[in-house]
Amino acid sequence: MYAAGRPSPYKAACISLLERVEKGEVKAVIDVEVIQEILYRFFRLSLSGGGEELARQLLRLGVVVLPITRSDIEAGLDLHERYASRRIPPRDTLHVAVMQNNDLRKILSFDKHFDAIEEVERIDPLKM
Repeated sequence: MYAAGRPSPYKAACISLLERVEKGEVKAVIDVEVIQEILYRFFRLSLSGGGEELARQLLRLGVVVLPITRSDIEAGLDLHERYASRRIPPRDTLHVAVMQNNDLRKILSFDKHFDAIEEVERIDPLKM
């Protein structure tokens, strides 16, 4: 969303990262919840059609889209309980659960609260 959004300190880094994904230099994996987040954000901003187009562009890059299973939800609930006192958003503990269940440890994110989650290593896209 930063790559497609208004000017921000993150925009150039996100565009560069997506270009690297497109070239095959970086292998990207998302879960289906990422697509929902894009659609919801554009819906809330009343930007008709923008979310759908951004989601389609992301899919055209060839990213792997992981489903969210019952096992992921159960693990996400456990993680949410574990990290609730640290104010980790539930959608992010769900992302971490999907990662765990797919043997993924590194997450590209500007969200510093991922640093508090022992199960993953956050990589700041500005440092790539």
